[in-house]
Amino acid sequence: MVEIPDYLLERSREARAQLTGAASGNDATGSDSAEVTASASEPTITEPVVTEPVIEKIEPPKPIAPWVTAAQERKKIPVWMAPVALFLPIWAFMIWGTLEKPTYDDEGPVAAGGAVYDANCSSCHGAGGGGGVGYQLNEGEVVKTFPDVESHIAWVVNGSSPAGTPYGDSNREGGQRIAQNQGVMPGFAALESIEILEVVLYERVTHGLEGTQQLEAYILWAESGELPEWEDGISPQSISASFMEFVEMNPEALEAYEETLEEASS
Repeated sequence: MVEIPDYLLERSREARAQLTGAASGNDATGSDSAEVTASASEPTITEPVVTEPVIEKIEPPKPIAPWVTAAQERKKIPVWMAPVALFLPIWAFMIWGTLEKPTYDDEGPVAAGGAVYDANCSSCHGAGGGGGVGYQLNEGEVVKTFPDVESHIAWVVNGSSPAGTPYGDSNREGGQRIAQNQGVMPGFAALESIEILEVVLYERVTHGLEGTQQLEAYILWAESGELPEWEDGISPQSISASFMEFVEMNPEALEAYEETLEEASS
């Protein structure tokens, strides 16, 4: 075995020590410079701040009421209608001024009685019932004289009493009627019974201002055609008896007649 001299070992140790120290120094310097270079060359990166997104809560729309929807969808009045609507009251007033109030119904016994009146009564009592040779009938005067239909019918059939004789309701407001010398009314027994009843109904509604509801039973009597022959000298009592026979056989007329009595008593 060859023994290595000590001086060679010493050199080996020195060389190894130098190599080890240089390596350590190089590593340290290199590491620091590398870090400095890396830090100098690399840009600074700022981490973004992460915030949670704000979620806006949107409430669902409230349901629309059906009547609101109907109002929104309803057809609106056209703009051009505004001036028309503005002048409507004026036009209505102008038209109303040109019209005359009808004096009786367009159809039925009351209307038919108007034709009988024009042909037989208007020459003495006036076309509008204002009077002339005969007494005034309008403004309720005829009903004041004859409060019941039966006495009115008898007056038309028989005519008025001799001149100077009172007739009609003795308790009449304004005094009882007196037959005048120049205004004695002739009897109209020659007319058909239906014509007499029709003209009486016409005079009571148009001139006497009596409502048709009050006369409903008598209107039904005229419409039925079930009228007796009324001759000169007929009494109100006889006419009333004929009327009551009809009412008892006609439920509708009976109901109307009873309602009239109830209204009169109330």
